[in-house]
Amino acid sequence: MKTSRKVLYARGRIVTMDSDGSIADAVLVAGERIEAVGTEMELIGRYGEPAHRIDLGGKTLYPGFIDSHSHLSLCAVWRDHVYCGDVKDLDEALARLRVHAAAHPEQGFVVGYGFDDTDIAEQRGPTRQELDAVCSTKPVLLLHLSVHGAYANTAMLKLLRIDPTRPCEERDVRTANGLPTGGLVRDMVIRALEHVPPQTPEQFEAGLLDAVEKYNAQGFTSTIGGGVGVSGQTPLDVIRGLLALEGGSRLNICVYMPYFWTCYPQMEALGLLDLAGTKHVRPAGLKMVVDGSIQLFTAAVPEGYHTRPSVRPSIIGTQEALNEKVYAVHAAGRQLIIHGNGNGAIEAIIRAVELAQRRCPRPDPRHILVHCQMASDEQLGRMKRAGIWPTFFGLHIWNWGDRHVELFLGPERAARLDPCGSAARIGLPFSLHADTPILPQMTMRSIHTAVNRETKSGRRLGLEQRVSPLEAMKAYTVYPARMMFGERERGSIEPGKFADFTLLTDDPCLVVPDQIKNISIIATISMGKIVWGRI
Repeated sequence: MKTSRKVLYARGRIVTMDSDGSIADAVLVAGERIEAVGTEMELIGRYGEPAHRIDLGGKTLYPGFIDSHSHLSLCAVWRDHVYCGDVKDLDEALARLRVHAAAHPEQGFVVGYGFDDTDIAEQRGPTRQELDAVCSTKPVLLLHLSVHGAYANTAMLKLLRIDPTRPCEERDVRTANGLPTGGLVRDMVIRALEHVPPQTPEQFEAGLLDAVEKYNAQGFTSTIGGGVGVSGQTPLDVIRGLLALEGGSRLNICVYMPYFWTCYPQMEALGLLDLAGTKHVRPAGLKMVVDGSIQLFTAAVPEGYHTRPSVRPSIIGTQEALNEKVYAVHAAGRQLIIHGNGNGAIEAIIRAVELAQRRCPRPDPRHILVHCQMASDEQLGRMKRAGIWPTFFGLHIWNWGDRHVELFLGPERAARLDPCGSAARIGLPFSLHADTPILPQMTMRSIHTAVNRETKSGRRLGLEQRVSPLEAMKAYTVYPARMMFGERERGSIEPGKFADFTLLTDDPCLVVPDQIKNISIIATISMGKIVWGRI
């Protein structure tokens, strides 16, 4: 009979995150799971001296962090594209695209990502003609940082059957004097991404390995996906890639994997929505997108934007269509993962779920409202009653907070962006995310931001929406475990659960709050195995 290797982690501050708020100094692991938690002397007295011991050196051990919304497969695919997230001006972005096109003549597309038009000198994106100058012989697509917008050259427009010399009435095509400028938004971006050729299985697996290592480096042992089925790789491609890594014992993260709504019929027909999954790969619910991005002026904000008050985008589609889609998923007993940034989109989502609950009551659906940035207190209360849990893009405060005040929303609305404090006050579980690859994973910066509401300039934005360090830590452990219906296996350090841990230099709950960002991640342990760092 095979016995599990036992390891005692001792002489540290072990924050269990259990319901009693217990603090221990030792945890005994047998193979992949936790066997016991307590004091070192207590565990040795009960179970004997273990074969292996890891001295934590007084450092702080938390449950493994859980990423509640990001795009692991996109990180894998986009590794071969051109990162433009740190350019200072348009010329630098165009130069990077030009260099990549010349260096990779074998690639049929030139794709850039991470471009932030309001963070460069020109305060605009490139025109079709400027991208034609990069490369005129093959499609060029520069994705806005939000991925809800993009800029295309003539070859890309023609691939989308858009004639740049003729007037265009497509809602999601930007025009000037009636003619396409090369700017794309919303559904047209998804259509453009569908044309990007898929990677080979070998390329995709290499990209996944690289992405998982980056997640592990930020303390993550689990991730809730942002929806698979875009940017070249099909859901089946993603499943095969993840399972290939798992089969080779190289997938050092648990992937809770929703599918995009457009893939629903195929996934249901194949029976892939009802599989229990494996230890590392679990098919999940359905992802829907109801609006665009605040920083692209495409989120559904009925009152208009601070510097563009006449810009008042509606939701994507109609309320009636959303109601029926939401009901179909809800009534089938499945989980909804719905993107909504603006308060107009949040209202539409809540109404759709409330209607679905009246038609088909479910006591604990745990539908996830992704980003949920402009939710009012009244909307949060209705979300709690309807069984909708928010995952806030809290890093918006740090990365775009100053621009939200001055450009997008104005001081009053920006002050309550990502209302974690309001959610905590009414007992609504919430989580935090970076929406990677929109922003890189930066867990301690995210926790710091939730506690301090600090922007890049040092401004403190909406102090009433701050939360305690403990509540911020729950947003990366206990709450997202429940969001993925995994609270019996993850989210706290308790016997029987997977041995998923994140080792920190200090405890965020004990340091001065404005020092949380300086805490380092020493090591990440997934299912009893050290997958990043050293102890």
